[in-house]
Amino acid sequence: MQQNRKKIIVFLQCFFACTICYSQSSIQFNTYFNNQYWKEDSTYYNSAKEALQINRLMFYTSKWKAINSQNDTIELSKEHYLINIEDASSLQLPFLIPASTQKIVFNIGVDSIKNTTGIQTGVLDPAKGMFWTWRTGYIMAKMQGTSSNAATAGKRFSYEVGGFQSPYNTVRTIVLELTPNQAKKKAIFIETHLEKWFDGKHLIQIAESPNCHNAGKLAMQLADNYSTMFTIRSN
Repeated sequence: MQQNRKKIIVFLQCFFACTICYSQSSIQFNTYFNNQYWKEDSTYYNSAKEALQINRLMFYTSKWKAINSQNDTIELSKEHYLINIEDASSLQLPFLIPASTQKIVFNIGVDSIKNTTGIQTGVLDPAKGMFWTWRTGYIMAKMQGTSSNAATAGKRFSYEVGGFQSPYNTVRTIVLELTPNQAKKKAIFIETHLEKWFDGKHLIQIAESPNCHNAGKLAMQLADNYSTMFTIRSN
């Protein structure tokens, strides 16, 4: 009887230990522009004082990992995810994240293998509108909208960032650090600051560069910029 009671106690201790170790349940993307919640019908101003409206933003994420306090790397998912600010369901990723996590790591973009192994399905289906050609591969991230500063038909600007081959590989790795308090919450909220597309590391002006539809210097600069747009919500 005493031995059975000990086994039950050990089982419960292990059960609750596992529950504590994996207290996280999801990643949630929240979208902002200059610290205001993004709204499709709202006008915003970039750092060059250009007025703009954003009506489309999509980007791929992949290779999600957690790094814990022992510097161990835990793979969270091997899948690709297509984040689309017009689709609320795409903004939440149902990961099980260890409570001891100190860093979240993920890529923005589609890895070279998926770019070169033929027709893909699911979120990587070319019908999603995030694919150029079999030679140039996937669009890693896309932003489209209107601006009075765009000297184009309909005052539209369109940034489609792609390229997976050197010297124009636009895949970017994002590393976000967590405080112990953030790591214990039920969900991790990633703030996505869209203004960084225009000034994260390079100044991009719509008046000078309203379009990007192929791999090259501008795509690389845009990728550098939006790689800085993610932060973990502090509270």
